[in-house]
Amino acid sequence: MTVLSESTAPPPDGINPSRARDVVRALYGRPPLTAAALSAPLLCLPDGDEGQGSLPGSVQLSDVPATVARWAELGINGTKLFAFGHDRDNRASGAVTLGNRMIRTIEAVKQTAPRTAVTTEVCGCSWTDHGQCVLRTDAGEIDLEATYNLMGTMAVMHAEAGADVVSPTAMLDGSVAAVRRALDDEGHRDVGVNPNLAIHTTLYGPFKALMRTDPRAGHRRGLQLEPGRAQQDTILQARRWTAEGADSLTLQPVMTTGDVLVRLRDDQRVPIVAYSTSGEWAALQALGPAGMTEYLAMLVRSGADQVLTFAAQTVAEYLEASRA
Repeated sequence: MTVLSESTAPPPDGINPSRARDVVRALYGRPPLTAAALSAPLLCLPDGDEGQGSLPGSVQLSDVPATVARWAELGINGTKLFAFGHDRDNRASGAVTLGNRMIRTIEAVKQTAPRTAVTTEVCGCSWTDHGQCVLRTDAGEIDLEATYNLMGTMAVMHAEAGADVVSPTAMLDGSVAAVRRALDDEGHRDVGVNPNLAIHTTLYGPFKALMRTDPRAGHRRGLQLEPGRAQQDTILQARRWTAEGADSLTLQPVMTTGDVLVRLRDDQRVPIVAYSTSGEWAALQALGPAGMTEYLAMLVRSGADQVLTFAAQTVAEYLEASRA
């Protein structure tokens, strides 16, 4: 019989599945995913909009309370709100009108589920008649001052309605600092700022079609990161955002950028939200609830502190059933 000496015995390096008893595996194991790690997008549409239900969480205002109550019951602790803009014009005036659809959605969520963390989109794309995230001068250039003012005013209005975090969506240098300054000046220092790290992709398509946010002319590539340079440029942009005052970051999409998520986690200490965008929903449906759960668990292992996903309710219900 061969006896391994202390010098030749392999060092312990983890749970050996061929040797550890099931009680030991359970002792050291950890749940790969919980509902608390999930946030759900909420898309508030006009009454009677034919697109309602085409994506999970796409509802009219009257259905918001029942939707978020169910999420809270399942243990989903966060939601990101998007609102179909009304009274659209080239200055996004509806976005800063008292009582607009976004404001009423925030209030409805907080009245129903006050412990649900509410993040709001702060962007012009849902409110401009041209579908662009920014305002432009008569010459067609980005009107930086007007865009910063729009985003700052939206952020303050959302905070006053009950938003916990605001998310400047357009990747426009200076926007995070402008939003942070606007919030601080109005006494909302405890409201977080979570900008996007948006990589160009076709996986935003279903959302843009439903919310009518596709630009009327051109595209948004000047306000998004190029996929071929995503590993390098995402890190650089994340550092810019945190230097401007970002409290957390959202990476999107994630189905095609797992490598970027890992590198971003290695570089950043702030919380990271992995956004499984609308175009991923069809693929996730093909996986089924168990496959969806494995996929979202992978995103958490890769470094996401929170996963924003249209699959949140399906996966949370699957986890609840599994526990039972």
